[in-house]
Amino acid sequence: MSEQVDVVVVGLGPGGEDLAGRLAEAGLHVVAIDAELVGGECPYWGCVPSKMMIRAANLLAEGRRIEGMAGTATVSADWAPVAERIRKEATDTWDDTAAVDRLTGRGARFVRGGRTSTDPVASWSTDRPSRRPRRSCSTPGPGAGRRRSPGSRARRTGRTARPSRPRRCPVP
Repeated sequence: MSEQVDVVVVGLGPGGEDLAGRLAEAGLHVVAIDAELVGGECPYWGCVPSKMMIRAANLLAEGRRIEGMAGTATVSADWAPVAERIRKEATDTWDDTAAVDRLTGRGARFVRGGRTSTDPVASWSTDRPSRRPRRSCSTPGPGAGRRRSPGSRARRTGRTARPSRPRRCPVP
């Protein structure tokens, strides 16, 4: 079966999801493909859950300041409620149904799939199951924090970009 489309968006992180939705709303026939969760790392593993954990840690730290400021208090950490809140409120138990519905509601067609070949013209497969839930982190490499002028890498090496893959964090 073949289908004529105007745009195929591969990868539905925040940018890809927004692009696919805007193009569909503009009247283009859009197919959006992702093997993972629509919305990308940030809402499910990165930005949102980490901010919820940081807020909880800050509350614990603030509670420990009560002594000597406004009386006495016993503060002990319990991360189970934080994990439950992340699961229910932030990630919807790592279910992207709402994000998929939002995307298709804007007029795009969603396909969950991934590459089955390294050939750039190869077809995409929808048979591969998603690798959920996945936890990853980025660690700074050599030269982190050094400021360089834009394009200095391109001038030095003749290459304009290098692929960056996050290193896996050990999962307890």
